[in-house]
Amino acid sequence: MAVPVDVSGHRFAVTVRKGLSTVAGAVSVVRRAFALAVVITLVLALALGLLIATRLVRRLRALRTAAMRVAELGPGVELHADGGRDEVGDLTRSFATMQKQLRAQEEARRTFVASASHELRTPLQSLLFMLDMLYEDLADEAPDLAHAREDVGRARAQAERLCGLSAELLDLSRLDAGVALRRERVELVGLCRSVVAEFEGRAIEANALIELIPAPAAWVVADPSAVVQIIRGLLDNALRFTHPGGRISVTPRPGTIAVADEGPGVPTHERDLIFERFRRGQDGGGGVGFGLGLAIGRELARRMDGDLSLDRAGPGARFVLRLAPVPSSAATGRELAREASER
Repeated sequence: MAVPVDVSGHRFAVTVRKGLSTVAGAVSVVRRAFALAVVITLVLALALGLLIATRLVRRLRALRTAAMRVAELGPGVELHADGGRDEVGDLTRSFATMQKQLRAQEEARRTFVASASHELRTPLQSLLFMLDMLYEDLADEAPDLAHAREDVGRARAQAERLCGLSAELLDLSRLDAGVALRRERVELVGLCRSVVAEFEGRAIEANALIELIPAPAAWVVADPSAVVQIIRGLLDNALRFTHPGGRISVTPRPGTIAVADEGPGVPTHERDLIFERFRRGQDGGGGVGFGLGLAIGRELARRMDGDLSLDRAGPGARFVLRLAPVPSSAATGRELAREASER
């Protein structure tokens, strides 16, 4: 490198030189340092990767072992919590949630089987006892036909209870199997009128009055058979709990059907419990029924995008069935036609 310099009017040039060997040496040092840093970084990355991979594989193996134990021993197997915040931790927590749901379903299944067995055994034992009494009455040389008729009547009542329970159990099995319900236009007023007519005879026997509150046409989108089944269950409960001389009202409105009685009502602490399977209120309606009607009704309603709820606790009970009203858009006809074609 040269730099001009003026000294007493004379011009000089100052030149500075350095050998390339020194620069090459510095470059060589930098290269060696960089190569060493790369090697060290690769070794550290490999070690860290092996550590992470080993831990990840260990967690995945633990999850696989837990899944195999659940498959072999059932959902009651305890699963160690994984506190990781990565994908494996999320997978483990999702598996734990699934296991918890499976455990709840298994517990519900066991409870269901135990309750169903108990409910079936009671009327079966009564039926066998009455048939034995009938056999003894008819085995006498002078059978008491009047008493035999009474035994036949009681046996028939128990057989009807068994038929009712078997029908409700079949409904529950269909619901649990996810059988699809129809979706079509249903006119509630005419539907309620026909169901009320079915119960007029029972209402007369119970010295009760079933009144249909007049209303204009009310259309919903639902399964008509399911709606009829729900109304029948509500009227059956109302007749069971209404005192002689009581009044039962059926009020269809756009999107809702309300069934109210003048019975003892439902205590506040039982408002949600009565919708559980095999759950009856404290006043069990004279010991009849199996505690399945309301559970089936609510499940059917929710399968139709509606709900069944208790509107008040007392005096009396008022159950409200809510259903999806017919849409008011111009596309209603096309949508329903498309749903009908899909069925």
